[in-house]
This record gives sequence, C-alpha cells and structure tokens, in this order.
Amino acid sequence: MSRVGDDLVEAFEEMAAHLRGEVQAEGYELPVAALTPARIRAIRRSVASSTKAFETQFRIPARTIEAYEQGRRRPDTATTVLLRVIETEPEAVRRALSRPA
Repeated sequence: MSRVGDDLVEAFEEMAAHLRGEVQAEGYELPVAALTPARIRAIRRSVASSTKAFETQFRIPARTIEAYEQGRRRPDTATTVLLRVIETEPEAVRRALSRPA
C-alpha cells in the first residue's frame, strides 16, 4: 500500500475509535478573524446586491463566491487577503481593478 493509503487507513481507524468512545479526537478553535461562510456572505452583501454583481466588480466568479458562502469551498490565501481588503477598503480594490494592467 502507498503512504497515502496507509494514512487513510490510520485516519479511518482513529475515527472509528473516536466514534466508539475509545479515544478523544483533537479539536481546535477557529480564530475570530477567520473567514466563515457567514462572514464571506456579509462582505459580499455589504458591497454588492448579488454574486453576479460582486463578480462584475471584483472579478471573483459568482459560482466561487457561492461555494464560499455555502461552505463548500474555502478561499485560498490570496483570495482571503482580497476579501479582507474588500471588507475594509472596497474602493481601493475597485480603483486597482479599473487601472490598465
């Protein structure tokens, strides 16, 4: 078996042991500043009436924003930074995107 296969088997065995109450699973707290789906939705709603309008203004595809808002996907580091700037300074992003490349 491959290393990935070994890791998967180990993970499933650990999960099964947790479900049987034999071990305590590790947990962690999300930092307050984490971009949760609700926060991403709030950012988008504060600057655009729809995901399509957000796409037009900030060039992040509507389907991608929908996936973030529904928790099906998580933004990568660059998108996280962009969303945080949009949250605090949307006009700066609009100005940057309106300039020729």
